[in-house]
Amino acid sequence: MPVPSRTAPALAGALTLGAGLAHAVAAVDHAGHGTAAVLFALAAAAQVVIGVALVLRPSPRVLAGGMAVNLAAAAAWALSRTTGLPVLGHETVGAADVATAVAELVAVVAAGVALGSPSVARRRLSPALVLAVVPAVVGLAVPSAHEHVVAGELAGGHAHAGDGHAHVPASKLAADPVFSGADTSHASAEELQAAKRLIETTRAAVAAKFPDQAALLAAGYRSIGDGLVTPFDHFIKPEYLQDGRELDPERVESIVMERTPAGWRVASAMYILEDGKTMADVPDVAGGLTVWHDHQNLCWDRSGLRLAGLLVNGRCFPGGTLRATPPMLHVWLADHPCGPFAGIEGHGGGCAHGHPS
Repeated sequence: MPVPSRTAPALAGALTLGAGLAHAVAAVDHAGHGTAAVLFALAAAAQVVIGVALVLRPSPRVLAGGMAVNLAAAAAWALSRTTGLPVLGHETVGAADVATAVAELVAVVAAGVALGSPSVARRRLSPALVLAVVPAVVGLAVPSAHEHVVAGELAGGHAHAGDGHAHVPASKLAADPVFSGADTSHASAEELQAAKRLIETTRAAVAAKFPDQAALLAAGYRSIGDGLVTPFDHFIKPEYLQDGRELDPERVESIVMERTPAGWRVASAMYILEDGKTMADVPDVAGGLTVWHDHQNLCWDRSGLRLAGLLVNGRCFPGGTLRATPPMLHVWLADHPCGPFAGIEGHGGGCAHGHPS
């Protein structure tokens, strides 16, 4: 099979390199976001390697690989800006990331044209086009790869994002329906974005895996027994309580069922910190929006996994052993009158009135 004209692969390679630089910058920008930073770094490495290969050794196999890598990157970008991804949630759309996605798609077309018809590549894609497009892509990639909110002043109702970051109005974020019922008046743009990401990734993961109680039981969750006397039944997975992973949407420690006129429904995810941790150990996810709570009055059976009573006048009634819970954080799966992070007792969110001890 003949090696295609050098012009089309060079264009595909240069655009792929530009996209790789964009993802390298995104990896740095997301350095505090764990898996997201790793994924951006992997995308950058793959695009740099394939970009260099497209420029220097544009074999048919390299062209096909370049098409696959860029299509995957462009698809991930589209999902993160529409339905959201489990790791990234919803990212905001900006000129730089749009330019990166367009560069990836143009690179796919250029590689495809070169792979399918070298003669067309020679006639339609000139070196002048390569020289015109590449600086533009690189110029957009270096200052800001993927726009996202960073911490900043709230003067004027927006986050000040230096170093090439987008100015995203806090008022616009606060108006997002995902915060229905919550008091967002004191939240910064960064806190709102962090809260939105946690809500969306949690809701997506739980909805996909746990449509009903049968799915919870099949996954190893067990009721603590409070559903016998309250409208809510907390299910916990013992293996997740000491697995070293916290605030992981794929490993939620507790799922809450709610009794409704239509029957029981999955109502809330509840993250629980490791046993032994106290309110002094809670992570600052999104400031006052994410209100952690614990319980100091619950009595448990010998397994420590099922309620046996409540503390009354210094004694467990009707029985059990008093054990304080680690801090917990609710994420409601549907709109809640007190906000997405409100506790069952109504603490937190827009209905804050304190939590009973």
